[in-house]
This record gives sequence, structure tokens and C-alpha cells, in this order.
Amino acid sequence: MNYLAHLHLAQLSQTSLPGALLGEYARGHIDTQLSTELQLGIRLHRQIDSYTDAHPLHRGAVQAMPSPFRRYGGIIMDMMFDHFLARFWRHYHDQPLLDFIDYAHRQLIPDSQWPPAMVTLVARMQQYQLLASYQTLDGITLAIARIDLRFRSPTPLPLCAPLLHAQYDNMERAFLGFYPELMAFVLECVRREA
Repeated sequence: MNYLAHLHLAQLSQTSLPGALLGEYARGHIDTQLSTELQLGIRLHRQIDSYTDAHPLHRGAVQAMPSPFRRYGGIIMDMMFDHFLARFWRHYHDQPLLDFIDYAHRQLIPDSQWPPAMVTLVARMQQYQLLASYQTLDGITLAIARIDLRFRSPTPLPLCAPLLHAQYDNMERAFLGFYPELMAFVLECVRREA
């Protein structure tokens, strides 16, 4: 899952929104100097990613992609799942999406425990209203294309628009079947942590 889903699931489970994003940057063992809330957020982020990658609906959608996109299928599906979450937001949250985004931005106040890359991400997320842009296919296509800049060599990600159009309905069905199961999984993980 991508940023919007991790933030939504953090609020759903009443865990740390900064911790949910910090999981994107924390590698290896979790730093025990971090606050308990951030440590839990990192663990939950990792559990969400593992569950997502192993889920048959996510895996099936990735495997349905033609070469050369299949190699980047996990990235594409994570982004598309954020798109569908934004599009179907009212099915999963009582608060309007833009109100939730404002709330998330207020929760994401950089502190000394954040790596510089996360500080930069949050600043860009707020400045360019990235989460709100996920609502449209054009917005998510642009976000996927920008991921290409993170790689040392060019990827096919900037050319994914025809793929997204061709497989849109199948990806949507995969998300709608998957996301309620992910929400239940997250709540169970937090219950076990308590």
C-alpha cells in the first residue's frame, strides 16, 4: 500500500500517522530509541506491506500485467490501490477525504526522529497536495511516472497510462475485494499488540 492507505489504516487503528510513514524509511531492526508509538507504526507498516504483497488479489493483479510492467507491478498496484481508496473513500471513512488529508497534514509535524527523506516527503506531500491528486487517474498516473526518478536506470513507469486504462476495471475489483480484508487484518494486528 502507499501513503494514503498507510495513513488511513493508522487512523483506523488509532496508531501513529508519522509512524505509519516512517515504516517507509526504517530498514532492518527497529531503533529502540524511537518512541513506542513510532515503533508500533513501523511494525504495522511492515505487516501491512507483507500482507498486501502476499494477498491473492494483489498478486493476481500484478501477475496479470504484461512485461515489462510486471517487474514494477507491486509499485503500480500499491499506487492504484491508493487511487481506488481515494475514489471510494466514503465507503471506508465517515470524514470527507479532503478533511482527512488536512487532519493527516496536521499530524505530520517533523521532529528529530524523522529521517531527512521523510521530512522532504511530507513537505512535498503538503505543498503539492499529493494525496488529493490520487483521486484522478491522471493524478495517480503522474505519481507513478515520478517514481521512475528514484531508480538509477529508466523504467517503464512513465509509460504506464495505457496499461492502467486497459486493466482499470480488474484493478478496481481487486482493490474492492482486498481492502476490507486489509482493514480487518490491521485491527487484528493492533489488538494482538495491546
